Amino acid sequence: MVLLSVVKWYLARNDDYWTKKGIHSTTRENFFAFLFKLYSQDMGKLLKNITKEHGRVAGSFQGSSPSVMVAEPDLLRDILVKDFHIFPYRNTMKTGDEIADKMVSTVIGEDWKRIRTIITPAFTSKRMRLISSIMNECSKHSLKFVKNTQTREPVDIKSMFGAFTMDVIASSAFGTKVDSHNDPQNEFVRRAREAFLRFTPLYVVFSIMIPRWVLELIPESINPFKLDKDNFFRDVTMSVIKQRKETGRRYNDFLQLLMDATDEAAQTESQETVEDETDRFGSITFNETSPSAKYKKLSNNELLAQCILFFMVGYETTGVVLTFVTYCLATNPEWQEKLIKEVDEAFEKYGEMSYDAVREMKVLDAVLSETLRMHPPAASTGRTAVEDYELGNTGITFLKIQKHLIQKGSWKANLFRHFRVKPHSTTKIPLEYKKGAILLTVTELPLLVEKRTEVK
Repeated sequence: MVLLSVVKWYLARNDDYWTKKGIHSTTRENFFAFLFKLYSQDMGKLLKNITKEHGRVAGSFQGSSPSVMVAEPDLLRDILVKDFHIFPYRNTMKTGDEIADKMVSTVIGEDWKRIRTIITPAFTSKRMRLISSIMNECSKHSLKFVKNTQTREPVDIKSMFGAFTMDVIASSAFGTKVDSHNDPQNEFVRRAREAFLRFTPLYVVFSIMIPRWVLELIPESINPFKLDKDNFFRDVTMSVIKQRKETGRRYNDFLQLLMDATDEAAQTESQETVEDETDRFGSITFNETSPSAKYKKLSNNELLAQCILFFMVGYETTGVVLTFVTYCLATNPEWQEKLIKEVDEAFEKYGEMSYDAVREMKVLDAVLSETLRMHPPAASTGRTAVEDYELGNTGITFLKIQKHLIQKGSWKANLFRHFRVKPHSTTKIPLEYKKGAILLTVTELPLLVEKRTEVK
């Protein structure tokens, strides 16, 4: 009874936090009520209902910790751009897993600055031009798969894009070539999907609510939050690294960049890739990183953590975005024709769907942007303040380490070079999101894929 009383007091200790400050807020729900809401509706609808009831800025709770929910565009711009230096960290989920806790999305302080500096050059224009060849190679498997399904039966677009995304990440992050379309039972493919399936709402809720010191008491061998069961991905990655070092061959992929960051002899070359870039797609800058953090090495665990993170944040999200884009084009044929015209012009100019070709495609950019606005795969993102911060004129002050919740092409071009997509009688219009999922996703999405007769 005493223990239960202590737990109840601990969970309820901040229940009046926002009331004392005179800030409109949601009420803290008990654990089971919160889980029921998560599994009975999609995350987007849950957040939308909260915004409708409590406004675009409101106090809320993550577990028993006070947080702020923000859905006001001007304030979001301040948080994510103008005052980013105050909100550099995401809402960390410490799990006690030595790999998960080394991800750049989890670490803080100098470790975050160092790892972020090391991996950011992978996304400069110079690197993306090189890595785009991997995407084009993987797209050939997907195009072959579509050509082999030329019947009046619908194609599950979500499954198809999931296989394509798996191939790209396996090649670029783990240096492993797979063909998920024709070999779905490949051990890498199977293990990767199993790892992602463990990332459920229950996983997220428990990782937030269970105190860090409790997780550290759990032996690693039985830690339920361990992402790399049986060290499979560690063994695969280390085997690829060993082979590359023995042969001396270098590859244009994410893994090679991380390898350079663990090898002092390669750091001169790695440093040369550091560059400041700003264009209409975003910016990359290193000016705010302390000199002491800039070129320190990655440990093997840190290297593996970034590879697994690359998969965790890129696999489902990318596949879902491509799925939603295809759905929007199938239900808006006039825009599909505009994109097809732009794709044909790009192929005529460049001969292939290169990185530079994609950068010039304004219709593709508009289609992707509008799809992300209507169907964002991540309904929200979290940030943590590193110093006290006044949130506009809302009367809300973020305290240091206080959390808040923000509501929030090459393969696509290759597809529409050869095919058109149309709704099938089984296609659900409007879309119905999958319930009980952290991301806004669908279970399946059947569409008709027809070969373009005017293209040889």
